Amino acid sequence: MIGRFLFANAGYKLLGGLYLGWGIGANDSANIFGTAVATNVIRFRTAVILIAIFVILGSVIEGPSLFDEMTFSEAASDNLALAATLAAAITVTIITYLAIPTSTSQAAVGAFMGIAVGASGFAAVDWSKFLTMLSCWIINPIACVILCVMLLQVIGFLLRQVKNNSARNRIITIGLIVFGCYGAYSLGSNNVVVTTAPYYHAGMFGEPGTAAARWAAAIGGISIAIGALTYSKRVMETIGKKITPLSPFSALIVVMTHALALHFFTWIKIPVSSSQAVVGAVIGIGLFHGSRTINRKTMIRIFVGWLLTPLIAALLAVAIISVIGA
Repeated sequence: MIGRFLFANAGYKLLGGLYLGWGIGANDSANIFGTAVATNVIRFRTAVILIAIFVILGSVIEGPSLFDEMTFSEAASDNLALAATLAAAITVTIITYLAIPTSTSQAAVGAFMGIAVGASGFAAVDWSKFLTMLSCWIINPIACVILCVMLLQVIGFLLRQVKNNSARNRIITIGLIVFGCYGAYSLGSNNVVVTTAPYYHAGMFGEPGTAAARWAAAIGGISIAIGALTYSKRVMETIGKKITPLSPFSALIVVMTHALALHFFTWIKIPVSSSQAVVGAVIGIGLFHGSRTINRKTMIRIFVGWLLTPLIAALLAVAIISVIGA
């Protein structure tokens, strides 16, 4: 089946989506176990293996539910799909190389908007859907700051009831692994749609429906897993060490916040930024312990990356369309 997509007809154009999936794994997987790796609770190799497994599970089990929602105009073709995914992937690769935890979903949506405008003009774009996503992007990191502070207080209170330090540390370690796996599952279920949705709507997986969406999600999930396994270490260091100092307990709260936020937005069928969720959580940790612990220089780099990501992706998509045609 995969061979058919890659080598028959225009299936080689799916490589743009696989490249984007690789970028998600390379960049956003840091949001899952970056804090645990940085605090030496889990080894990097173990972390990326767990990410690969649970990303694929989330992609296949819940990912297909978002595919019918991820379209902004009636225009759909294999060339447009290639332009969108390639533009988003190039954008994510550039930001990943700079070791900035970017928003892959924003890069993808920016590229999708670019191809919609380039192919059909501004009037043909479903702006209400875009504005709904935009509002969720704004709410996501703010909600994660609030949720993180709440979890710090509630989980902290519960852990204080465990008087034995060794037992408390074991609970934190187990929690980091369990919620890290849950976070990987949530990443797959929420973000896999941006890797292959344009190809799904272009009919490259067959008639749009449950079976086609499942195949699209499975292939996208595998590409995310490969990205995590091959190129995620540098961004993990940024997340885990360069925003604010984290203890193992704080790392647990960050991972819990990230996983819960992404899964919530999967339920309402909105792809959001894994990076914004985890950065919001890390900011919550910093604010809880005093704003002086937050590295403002790193935060400014991250915010600038977030602002530029969708714009760069949209412009790249338009440029690619002008070269290969719609």
